[in-house]
Amino acid sequence: MLAQEKEPPRTGPGAGAGQRKVEEGADAKPDDKDAGAKDADAKDADTQDAGAKDEPKPDAKPDAKPEPSKPPPVDHKQGPAPRRPSPTLPKGAKGSAADPATRRALAEGPVRGQPDLDDEEIQALVAADQVLFKRPLAGATPGWSWGLPQKSGPRAAGAGVPPQGALTPGQAPEAARAGWLAQLTMPNFEVRLDPRVVTYLEFYKSNPRGQAIAKVWAKKSGRYAPALMAELAKSGLPTDLVWLSLIESGHNPTIYSSAGAAGLWQFIPDSGRMYGLTVDRWVDERLDPERSTQAAIRYLSDLHTRFGNWELAMAAYNMGHGGLSRAIRKYNTNDFWELSRYEAGIPWETALYVPKIAAIAIVMNNKRVFGLDHIEPDPREKFDVVEVPQGVTLTDVAAAAKRPKAEVEALNPHYLASRVPPAAAAGEKAKPATWRVKLPRGSGKQARAGLAHVARIDAKYEPYAVRFGDTLEQIAADVGLTEQALRALNGAKKGERLQAGEVLLVPKAKPAKRTVTEQLVAVVPPRQFSYPGRRRVFYTALTGDSLEAVAAAFEVSRAELITWNGLDTSARLLPGMVLQLFVKPSFDLGQVRVAEQPLVLTAGSEEFFAHFEGKEGRQRLRVTVQPGDTLTKIGQRYGMSVGMMERINRIARTKVLKPGETLIVYAKAGAGAKSAEDSQVKREELPPVDEAAAPDRSEPPPLRAGTP
Repeated sequence: MLAQEKEPPRTGPGAGAGQRKVEEGADAKPDDKDAGAKDADAKDADTQDAGAKDEPKPDAKPDAKPEPSKPPPVDHKQGPAPRRPSPTLPKGAKGSAADPATRRALAEGPVRGQPDLDDEEIQALVAADQVLFKRPLAGATPGWSWGLPQKSGPRAAGAGVPPQGALTPGQAPEAARAGWLAQLTMPNFEVRLDPRVVTYLEFYKSNPRGQAIAKVWAKKSGRYAPALMAELAKSGLPTDLVWLSLIESGHNPTIYSSAGAAGLWQFIPDSGRMYGLTVDRWVDERLDPERSTQAAIRYLSDLHTRFGNWELAMAAYNMGHGGLSRAIRKYNTNDFWELSRYEAGIPWETALYVPKIAAIAIVMNNKRVFGLDHIEPDPREKFDVVEVPQGVTLTDVAAAAKRPKAEVEALNPHYLASRVPPAAAAGEKAKPATWRVKLPRGSGKQARAGLAHVARIDAKYEPYAVRFGDTLEQIAADVGLTEQALRALNGAKKGERLQAGEVLLVPKAKPAKRTVTEQLVAVVPPRQFSYPGRRRVFYTALTGDSLEAVAAAFEVSRAELITWNGLDTSARLLPGMVLQLFVKPSFDLGQVRVAEQPLVLTAGSEEFFAHFEGKEGRQRLRVTVQPGDTLTKIGQRYGMSVGMMERINRIARTKVLKPGETLIVYAKAGAGAKSAEDSQVKREELPPVDEAAAPDRSEPPPLRAGTP
């Protein structure tokens, strides 16, 4: 990825085109308990109920010679065959799909197998790719569609046409169709009539699905293509590069992909920022056709300077310039069509991406040939622009212009909270004093007069810089708002993860210090640490947190974080886990949210069990096995299922118990007494660890044998 390789941005279908819009956070919350846990609980309950019937009466005399417990007999009789279920769907009907909201809630993030960009024409073209170009199997000989013309084959530049009779024999289209190809007007970037390009052209010319796609795009392109082509021409780039953005986004300026790319040119956030776009909570200039086109022009110009032709520049736009550079060096050729032939030369998607752009560019330059000359393009987007002070809402702008709010919002989708960004928070980089807002044509003058009387921002609010670990719920409680009100004020989505350093608007008047209803519990490993001069703090993990992110936020090493908390490097941090950290004296605690005065308990200690079992109205007891005792009988004596007895004592219910053994039970509070000696948890404490004992490495230092 771009951020890792320190490269210019990766855009294109790999990061954008051909991928579905990211849907908003799901409200559905699946049960945290898995089916296995439920089955085990049900089994335990059944066993407990069954055992209760066998409980001896108080006056019953014990057997003279108690016998050890035996496993229950096994019944080997075969039962009746299960009934075959009736079909629930008509023959040939498709089954229902998994609920995407539930999947995202369970995974706490994006899930695999999500559909691509939510654009019908792009979806249809991707489906056509799978039919037109069968993906070759590893080791198989490529089919005809991968046969490439020799380097002396037809190549047209500017607005020329392929020379008559210059098609390479054996690899070019048949003579019957070569005639109409020779009459085509070429786009103003170089094009080679590779069989893949010709296949797409025939798809748009003769296939009903291809004709439908071309008609929709010919209509939709009228809204933005003229303005985009004017910007390209102003910068000295081929104007037909506008069709790259059509393949990327279907000319939908507000479309998102599952990879996080957005807008007409499908920039990912880091890529957009690298090329001058503002992408934060308040504004996403990737959704602004004008600003994103300026960024795309800079990026495409840089790619062309690096690679020397537009075929390679477009390929790099899709797959990233680093990957393309490695492929060129690996196969020692800078010919895109040669690279696309080799195994693992360039991605399959990129091998079709460049022909796809070339084909649609030819189609749009030859509308009569492809039956599009009767299509009326959508009207161009026309608007006035006004400069708006920081923090002003689009509602106020619409009122000043005397236009409906919906019209103003439709022209300015890049203002995510329906408000231009507020002033910077303390310590944040200064923001522009005014922001450009588009208005329906003819309303700019009225808006400028009305905005002269609009305050920069409501005096009741001020900017708040988000700390690492902040949540909307916590901030809302701190400032005396409901979470819903805070989300509405800042245009935030339900369940949205806040980014450290971003700015929210909060009321200036702060409420009285809230009373904590329940003290946070921090459970720490038995191993003790001593760091003179350092301060121990506790951080509650949030959805999406990683070891690397938490360690970086607190300026400690990943290995230290693992060692201090006994973590597994291969597992994820789950929301609600409380991590202990030892921060340096110079660390600024104002940039993170840490727990205030938590109850610290050592895992497995007497205080640990007393707290957690006390919350359930139970106490932890040690009991001694008596002659004739079984795990089931002891459990019944203290109101516990045999499954829970197995879980606590780590033994099977079929194990023969020996008199004198000690078992653990969780009894109802007040059900029995225990000696101080019995109640103690015996464990070995490790000696204090020096600061140098937690080196910066990927794995924590090994614990010596016997460590709890």
